[in-house]
Amino acid sequence: MNAILYALRDLDKMRTFLFWYWLISPFVFFFYQYSASSISGAGLQEMLNQPEIALSFLGACMSLIMAGLLKGAESENEVTEKTFGIFAVAQQLLVGNILGFLLSFFYARVLWDAGGEPFAPRLRWVLLGGMALIGLLSLLTVVGNINMFLNR
Repeated sequence: MNAILYALRDLDKMRTFLFWYWLISPFVFFFYQYSASSISGAGLQEMLNQPEIALSFLGACMSLIMAGLLKGAESENEVTEKTFGIFAVAQQLLVGNILGFLLSFFYARVLWDAGGEPFAPRLRWVLLGGMALIGLLSLLTVVGNINMFLNR
């Protein structure tokens, strides 16, 4: 139990857990969809015509982008990582990714006391552009999920 509590307070471990979660989970989804489409005889394009699968596919693609943004924020300073961590917590909660939300929360919590330096001195526009893209795609996902819920 102490090892788990220690890992939740270690920045490198939390960064590694979050990165690998965002990198591996989309490929698990892609493999599952490929297997399901092969078994049913339907093509992937036909399966993506189903709104539930299309929104899940969008979420998986957002996870890959989030992994890249995490690496970009990591290469900057702790203030950049803290800002990205807070964004990740809100984004994961918004799209309903509970495990991603918990990992992002513990990641941001470790960075909570970071201070002082300017936000992303080298990759400012890459990170801000990526975060804006993810934010818009997350809102699109929420609107799509609400629309599916109301039309049932």
